[in-house]
Amino acid sequence: MTESDFTWEVALEFADKLVVENTAIHLKDIEISVLQASWEGVTYPQMADNYGYSAEYLNKDVGNKLWNKLTEALGKGEKVSKHNFKETLRRAWKQHKCVINDISQTLQLSLMPSDFFYIERPPIEERCFAEIMQPGCLLRIKAPLQTGKTELMSRILHYAGNQGYRTMELNLRDATGEDFGNLDTFLQWLCTSITEILQVSYPVAEHWRKSLGNSKIKCRTYFEKYLLAGDNPLVLALDEVDKMFPYPEIAGEFLGMLRTWHEDAKTRLLWRQLRLVVLHTQAYTQLDINQSPFNAGTEMTLPDFTAEQVLVLAQKYGLDWDTNQVAQLMKMVGGHPYLVGEALKHLVQENISLEEVLQTAPTAWGIYRYHLQKYGQYLLANSRSSAAFNKVVLAGTPVEFDSLLNQDTAVKLNDLGLVKLSQKSAIPRYELYRLYFRQRWQENDAGK
Repeated sequence: MTESDFTWEVALEFADKLVVENTAIHLKDIEISVLQASWEGVTYPQMADNYGYSAEYLNKDVGNKLWNKLTEALGKGEKVSKHNFKETLRRAWKQHKCVINDISQTLQLSLMPSDFFYIERPPIEERCFAEIMQPGCLLRIKAPLQTGKTELMSRILHYAGNQGYRTMELNLRDATGEDFGNLDTFLQWLCTSITEILQVSYPVAEHWRKSLGNSKIKCRTYFEKYLLAGDNPLVLALDEVDKMFPYPEIAGEFLGMLRTWHEDAKTRLLWRQLRLVVLHTQAYTQLDINQSPFNAGTEMTLPDFTAEQVLVLAQKYGLDWDTNQVAQLMKMVGGHPYLVGEALKHLVQENISLEEVLQTAPTAWGIYRYHLQKYGQYLLANSRSSAAFNKVVLAGTPVEFDSLLNQDTAVKLNDLGLVKLSQKSAIPRYELYRLYFRQRWQENDAGK
């Protein structure tokens, strides 16, 4: 158990658990948004720009109440604030983890090999393995939240490693706001992170100081001199590339640079050594089509599980299921890999019935609450998408594109995994989303 284990997702789940135990009420969407923004070092004025509320409201009405809730929930006499909440929660979480001694099926599941529950979706895996062998390849894996992108990437890297390739994964979620300060800072962070992950000692700061040219040229020459000069190809996998989209100046330059590197492999032997894997949810549309990596290379989109694959996964969890139980679960969550897996995991670990899981699934206290809250936070910060999705959720039939649900908004909602498109209309992708957000918006309307 290390400090790196205490991620934002872990912190949110732990904080919400503490508050529920103390008040019997989950954190509100706006409180979660403020908590996450504070986790990322965002100021209240910056939050105000993102969320459409005043900084004073977010500070005094939301923030102060949130910190007081956490202070009371921890009950240790230490005042929680925006400045110390991360370390305070981390210490409490560490103590909580140390006293847990739960010899249960949870432990048995956690001891399974990491790929035991992986379900292949042919022919995607074989196509990815073939693509990564191509000199200078650019492989893009595009899929909604929690649909298996990272798991697929891990299998690709494992396969490439078995071929003698050097492999490394870099998650842009690990970059801080300071790292995204400007392009030069970000590219130095990129090169430093790569050298640390590969456990090699190449002088990034010295190279930057002595090299001529702008930051993109320095990054290029660093790759050429230190990272691509070996005999074995280098596979660089970039996860959660969407994290840079809020920084358009950096995103445009960096993504354009990836496109250039990929095209350089056609004429320069050295750049054939680099194999790029890019994971993202949405395409970055603020870039010229001829500079974007999102219309170059090979794109893989991940489909939902089929009924047969859901049944196989249920059997891996030790459940004696038939097609009837599979149909019941898929009626609520389709074949969404994470949603299906969470249901199966809770059925095994908590010894509850499928009916109980499905009854509370679209509620603020069901097993999917954190998954749903992530979407709630996005919609809170994106009023146009929220209004369009609201229209889709409240309609009983497919919603035709119009001035509110225009094509750009519909495609964005589809990329996020919230809707399913057919011709020029949209419906909620899963019954879970329709039920949860319909109830949420109806409650909000009633409270106005």
